[in-house]
Parts: sequence; structure tokens; C-alpha cells
Amino acid sequence: MTRIRPGTSADVPALRTVCALAYDENPLMRWVLPQAPTRADACAAWLGPSLERYLAAGRVDVLLVDEQVVAVAAWRPPGAEAAGAVAATLPSPAGALRALVGAARATHVLAALGGTAQLAPAEPGAYLNYLAVHPEHQSRGLGSRLLRHGLDALRGEPGTPWLATTDPRNVPFYERHGFSPAGTRTLGDDGPVLTVLHAPGPGCAPPPAPSA
Repeated sequence: MTRIRPGTSADVPALRTVCALAYDENPLMRWVLPQAPTRADACAAWLGPSLERYLAAGRVDVLLVDEQVVAVAAWRPPGAEAAGAVAATLPSPAGALRALVGAARATHVLAALGGTAQLAPAEPGAYLNYLAVHPEHQSRGLGSRLLRHGLDALRGEPGTPWLATTDPRNVPFYERHGFSPAGTRTLGDDGPVLTVLHAPGPGCAPPPAPSA
């Protein structure tokens, strides 16, 4: 039995685990956290504060299988940081990254990621930062269900939803859901190629639901 519900603070341990395992071989994570034996632990430590902030000032949807969290979609609405006063009291994702890789490396990584704003839509809407499915539950259409759920909820909201991915296998997946590539950039001097994609603009009919 599966269902989707809003994430809560009680879900944080499960969300960290899902993201860490789902992103273990992600090109971005392999670039930022190159030590394979500790990558899952480091990924959980880095993304945990970010997920907490999205729960406080963003939109987090979780998908459950037999009441266990197996997938997550985390969206950052426009202005979420300014609106999220609670988030200011939470640990910083940037601080966690500095603790993991050192201040100089963290600054380099964050500057490279920040450059993606140049490829944002003319009127940016919600940004899909995380869409992750536990490896044991992948290839079952669960990511598609979560993505459609979020896009349906955001329909009518101002701005154009958008996202970025360093995994080229993800680009056709998002294109099947109506997203269009807006451009690419290489992260740093030796990092992966990141592709930014925009959802259909306001007023556009949603694409038909993919079969998977």
C-alpha cells in the first residue's frame, strides 16, 4: 500500500537515509564527497540541515510504502529563505559542508552551485532541490508519482517550477514530465555538467502522465 503525505520533522532521519542512499552514485555527490566508503554518511550529514529547512519553510512531500518513508520530493518556494524565520535557528547546510570538506573546498562547491541561478526561469517558481527514491524501491514509478503530485499542487502558483541535475539519466525522465532544458554549466574546473530544466509555464496544459 502506498500513499503520499506532507513531510514532518519526525521524518528527518528517514529522509536523510533515503537521500544518502539514492544519491550515493550521483555525479554531484561523487565530486563533492569523493571518498566512496564514507559518502553515504557524509551525504546524510550535509543534506540533513537542508531537509530540516525545507520542512520549516518549503514544501516536502513523502511517499510511503506500507507506512515506511521510501521517497521524498523537497521544493523551495520563491522567497522561502526570507519567509522562514524558523530556519534561521537551524544548523546551516553550508556549515555542515565546511565541516565535512573544509572551508576552502566548501566555498568552491557552493560558488559553483550558486551559478545555476543564471539559468533560472524569467519568473522563478518553486525549485525542486531533491527528488529521491530509496534504491530498493526504484524503477516502480514512485518518483513519477511524487513529481506529478508536487506539480499538480503548484499549478496556479506564480512563477515557473524548475530544477537542476548532474545525472544525465535524469534529463529524459524530467522531459517526459514536461520539463525543458534551459542550459548547462560545468561545476568548477573539474566538476560534473549540471543541466537546468524548466517546467511548462503558467497556463500551459500539463503533459500526459508517463506510464512509469
